[in-house]
Amino acid sequence: MSDYEFAAIEPPEVGPLRRALLHPELPLDAMMSLGDTHHAARHIGAFKDGVLVAIGTIHPQPMPAGTPLGAWRMRDVAVEHGHRGKGLGALLVERLLEHASDNQGTVAWATVRQTAAGFFERCGFQKIDAPFVDPQEGSQYLMHTPIKPLQKSWEL
Repeated sequence: MSDYEFAAIEPPEVGPLRRALLHPELPLDAMMSLGDTHHAARHIGAFKDGVLVAIGTIHPQPMPAGTPLGAWRMRDVAVEHGHRGKGLGALLVERLLEHASDNQGTVAWATVRQTAAGFFERCGFQKIDAPFVDPQEGSQYLMHTPIKPLQKSWEL
């Protein structure tokens, strides 16, 4: 893992990888959401030899039919195919949750593709209900996890 560097990145930097890995059918200018520019949002990238190979985003947003205060939405955690299975995704999730914890977050939630639900469960998230179908994304789960104070062992 020492071959990778993690850093906070700016919203436009997540667009190309977000599109390539998660939304190849959409144009690049459709990659930004309102939460991406929220003043408390955090975008984290993992770099290998200076190349961005993994991304993740978290920003404050009330959970659907749930906690209105202290809720943070995690979005678009994605790792390039050749870099998967090395723990990058879990480290991104950990750093994103730590950011939310530092900002009085109490719960993190995400809409998760059915194929990624196992990964999010290993990161401590729980399914809230049965899967639902999103017209663009396909079958998904609404998942959440309490945000606990984390012992920070890194600096972004």
